[in-house]
Formats: sequence, C-alpha cells, structure tokens
Amino acid sequence: MKIVLTIFLIIFSLVITFSQASVVDFCVADYTAPNGPAGYSCKSPAKVTVDDFVYSGLGKVGNTSNIIKAAVTPAFDAQFAGVNGLGISVARLDFEPDGVVPLHTHPGASEVIVVVQGTLCAGFVSSENKVYIKTLR
Repeated sequence: MKIVLTIFLIIFSLVITFSQASVVDFCVADYTAPNGPAGYSCKSPAKVTVDDFVYSGLGKVGNTSNIIKAAVTPAFDAQFAGVNGLGISVARLDFEPDGVVPLHTHPGASEVIVVVQGTLCAGFVSSENKVYIKTLR
C-alpha cells in the first residue's frame, strides 16, 4: 500500500508540474528565431519589456495613392510582438472616396470593423455562399 501511495504521489506531482509549466501569460515574438507554421517562438520572459505590448504604427494615415485607393496598415505578430500566439491581429484601413479592398479570405479567422469617420460598405460571404452587406457609419 505504501508503494502504491508513493507512486501515486510521484505521478500526481509530475502532472501538476507539467500542467502548470504549459500555462503562460504571454508569448512575445522572438524575432531572432525563425518564424514557423505555428508563429514565432517565445522570447525569454527575462528579455520581455513593456514596449513589446505597445504598438504605435496604427496612428499614421496609410498611403492611399494607388489603384485601389486604399491602404492597409497591419499590426500582426510580425509587427506587434505582443500579439504573438494569441490568435488575434489588428489592422488600420484608410480609404479615399471609391476606395476598395479586393475580395479576400481569412480562413479560420474573424474580422471586426470599426468606422471612425465616413461610411463604408462592408460585407462577407458565408460558407453557404450567402452574402451579408451593410453600410457602416
């Protein structure tokens, strides 16, 4: 009985140790490591700074002098180390009148649009090929 209890306590300790080790608060992108299919490796927590969680690139108006009269400024993990591994990204879109973003996909992802000024006709096509369109103000 004593051996069974000892083995149980060892296994329980290992399970608790490894289950706690796999939980992390964040995974800031380590740009010195290669970017793989699962994203960037995590920067050592000792090297993480508050600046890893701040991105100011969305404060600038994008260059809309192009054929689609639109600009996309991304804040994905490649630009914003703090969102690495979270499954989220942010982007700023700037449009001239009659500007467009061509039809595109986001497999397995979602998109939220906030209109700060003006109006925008936005929409999406569902997996069942149903079209949803709305003018956002």
